[in-house]
Amino acid sequence: MRSWWALVAMVVVCATAAAGAWVVFPQTYTALAQHTVEPINVISSGSSFNTVNMETERVVATSAAVLERASAELDGADTSALREATVIQVPRNSQVLEFEVTTRNAERSAEWANALATAYGEQRTENARTVVDQTAQELTGSIQQLQVLLDAQPDGSSERSATQQQLQALLDQQARLTATPFFAGILVTPASPPSESNRPGIYVFVAAGLFLGLLLGAVLALIISRARAGSGRTYQRGRQAAVKGGASGQQVVPGGATAAVYADGADAEAELSEADAGAAEASTADPVLAREGAVTSVHNR
Repeated sequence: MRSWWALVAMVVVCATAAAGAWVVFPQTYTALAQHTVEPINVISSGSSFNTVNMETERVVATSAAVLERASAELDGADTSALREATVIQVPRNSQVLEFEVTTRNAERSAEWANALATAYGEQRTENARTVVDQTAQELTGSIQQLQVLLDAQPDGSSERSATQQQLQALLDQQARLTATPFFAGILVTPASPPSESNRPGIYVFVAAGLFLGLLLGAVLALIISRARAGSGRTYQRGRQAAVKGGASGQQVVPGGATAAVYADGADAEAELSEADAGAAEASTADPVLAREGAVTSVHNR
C-alpha cells in the first residue's frame, strides 16, 4: 500500500510543478510580414537579368544596411536585438520573403516586422537605382567616346558608318534603360499584433507533468517494494533461525532473540564428571554397584 501512495504522491507533485512552470514560462509573440521580391531588369551590354536569387535576398534582408534603416524608423532600436528577434523564411517555389519577428510584446513584434520588411524594400530599391545610375553613367561615357570618334572620321567613309551604328545602339540602350521602370517589390502582408503567445497551453504542461510523475512514481514504488520485500525476508530468516534454536535446546525470547538453557557443553561435562566420581566411590563399597555405575556413566556419555 505504501508503494501506491508513493506513486500517487509523485504524480501529484509533478503535475503541480508543471502547472507552476506554465505560470512562470515566458510568453513570446511572433508577428509575420510578407514582402514580394520582384526581378529588376537592368539592361547592360545587351543582357537582361530577370531572375532573383532568393538565398541572396534572404541574406540581404538582415544585412547591416537594412537593420540600420529599420532601427532609424523605430527610433533607434538596437540592431543586435532586431537581428536576434528576426527569422527570414522563403516559401518554396516563391519570390516572397517572410519576416518573422519574435519578442515578448505583441505590438512590438508587429512593429518590428513591418519596419524590417519596409526597410528591406527601400534598401533594395535604392540598390537598384544605384545599379541603374552606374550603368547609365557607363553608357554616357561610351557614347561620348564614340561621338568624339565619329566627329573625327570623314563623311561618307565606311568607318564613320560603322561608328554611327555603334553610337545609335548605345543611344537606344540608354533610352531603354532610362525608360525601363523597376519595381523592387511590395509589402503584401503587413504584420498585425498576434493575439496568442507562443507558450504552450497549460494542458500540455500538466500532461507532461503527469507522464513524468507516473514514470518517477513507478520507479519510486518499485524501490519501496523491493526494500520492504528485503526486510521481510530478513525477518523470516530470523524467525526460522529462532525456531531451529528452540528445537535444539534453546528458548525463544521476545524480539526473536534466543538464549541457551541446558545445552551448554560445560554443564554436560560437569554432570558426567559427577557420575564418574559416584561410580568410583561405589566400587570401593560394593563391586556390583560399581559395575552398575560404570554402565550408567557409559550410557550418559
